Amino acid sequence: MVHARSRPIVGETPAGVGATYIVVDGYQDDVNAQLTVVGTVTYTVDWTNQNILYDATGLAAVNVNTPNDPGRYAAPASADWVNAQATGSASAEVQLGYPVFALRINITAGTGSVKYHIAQA
Repeated sequence: MVHARSRPIVGETPAGVGATYIVVDGYQDDVNAQLTVVGTVTYTVDWTNQNILYDATGLAAVNVNTPNDPGRYAAPASADWVNAQATGSASAEVQLGYPVFALRINITAGTGSVKYHIAQA
């Protein structure tokens, strides 16, 4: 039986400066990201093992007497991100041989976008 995440995750970041967060299968240990620059951009690719699907308002409403675990859940902008690729401006490939929760494509300058194709094995 093939796991549903065996299919690649394909998309494109919005044009201009900003971050795009891509949640992947945290149980797969081979992550391969093919990145194609459209236009002119400077970007980084980062990864985290924190759950960035955190909803602080919803969790506070449900867990009134239970403190939140700050190491496990994080808002995407405040998560602990590890750089997988230093600043780049050309198309690239990022290969990770360990499980991660999410990737972030962070465009730091330019008006273009980045197309991505993420495969996991």
